[in-house]
Amino acid sequence: MIRKTLTTAVLGAATLLAGCISVLPENTPATVYRLSTPEPSSELRTEAVIVGVQRPLTPRALSGDQIALSQNRGQLVFASGAEWITPVPRLVQDLIVESMDAFEPSLIASRPEDGVRAEFELATELRSFEANYINGENSAPTVVVRMRARLIRMSDRRLVAVEAIGAQAEARSTSLSDIVAAFDAASQEAMADVAQWTAEQVAEFHDAEHLH
Repeated sequence: MIRKTLTTAVLGAATLLAGCISVLPENTPATVYRLSTPEPSSELRTEAVIVGVQRPLTPRALSGDQIALSQNRGQLVFASGAEWITPVPRLVQDLIVESMDAFEPSLIASRPEDGVRAEFELATELRSFEANYINGENSAPTVVVRMRARLIRMSDRRLVAVEAIGAQAEARSTSLSDIVAAFDAASQEAMADVAQWTAEQVAEFHDAEHLH
């Protein structure tokens, strides 16, 4: 599902490494990668609704800082000599928060550790965060990011809405640099969709409440 097209994603901000990808063990130190982040907003949001963004529930295989690759029959392996700057659940949580801040002026995103009283809670479950070699190991993979989002009103723990959201991006080649760029594009799109969906649901819920 594509709710918003990002025309200003800064793919160049992702840390890249040239050369072909390898899944064989290496003794060299891992290269650390980060995903680019949207430009933060400077708008004053005095009337914005606070949404607490939980860290996503994540399958154990995707819960670390390794870069996951899906090969034959869905088998997951990990790129050697490479890792994300932070474990995937925190990586995704941070990008959702940053996307809300950049694109949704009606919302203020917070994390549980912020100690802020939120009106709504966004709980997510990450289903896929991997480069999928759909056409074989010698072809450029497609990065798939899929998640399930639930919006909950904090005052009574009422479930407001549920949605499946995802995005994908095909790497330009089998090189790790291009695979990281595809992760960047798919993640930016998916998290912007999550932020937009959350803003839409909050607005619809408030409108419905006022009608009553």
